Amino acid sequence: MTASRIVEKSQTISYPRGARVLHLGLVLLFSFELLNSILALWFQHFSLFQWHILVGIVLSFWLTLSWIVYGSTSWGRQLLYVWYWPGNIPAIFSDVGRLLRGQLPGHGPQPGLSSWWQGMFFLLVSWVNYAGLAAWLTMQGYLGIPDLTHIGLSSMRLGTPILLYFWLGHVGMALYHAARRQPLWSIFALW
Repeated sequence: MTASRIVEKSQTISYPRGARVLHLGLVLLFSFELLNSILALWFQHFSLFQWHILVGIVLSFWLTLSWIVYGSTSWGRQLLYVWYWPGNIPAIFSDVGRLLRGQLPGHGPQPGLSSWWQGMFFLLVSWVNYAGLAAWLTMQGYLGIPDLTHIGLSSMRLGTPILLYFWLGHVGMALYHAARRQPLWSIFALW
């Protein structure tokens, strides 16, 4: 599916199957990691910590696959363009203005607040996860750069609350769009 086919048709956005599979994997893996981080950092509950390490490693591979697919497919490059092109900044401010006037901005792969939020969320998840992987690899003796442990652990401590706010905002807006009967759940339809 080409970038031009990721369009809104009668309020339904058609996502390529690859995008839906990548999104579902990111949602499941990241949500588990976030829950585990909150339990460990804020409540000193470490009973799932071995799973946290394993899922973190799997998430690292999934994020790498996502970056490769986004960079090597036309729809992925269009998504990255919508997320990160500086020329889209006016659309972000326009959406913020609409929200302040009580109007709900659009959703999906188009320039604006929701795309910026997703793009920043994806960058932050990548940074915290890769930093955590580097810290773990250093502690296991696979990497000989001691500063990576400090960078990774600090990134996870700082990143967890920020990622929680991004996750709550992302999920909250998805539920708000759903309450307004906007069919954005097609991102989870794998068939």
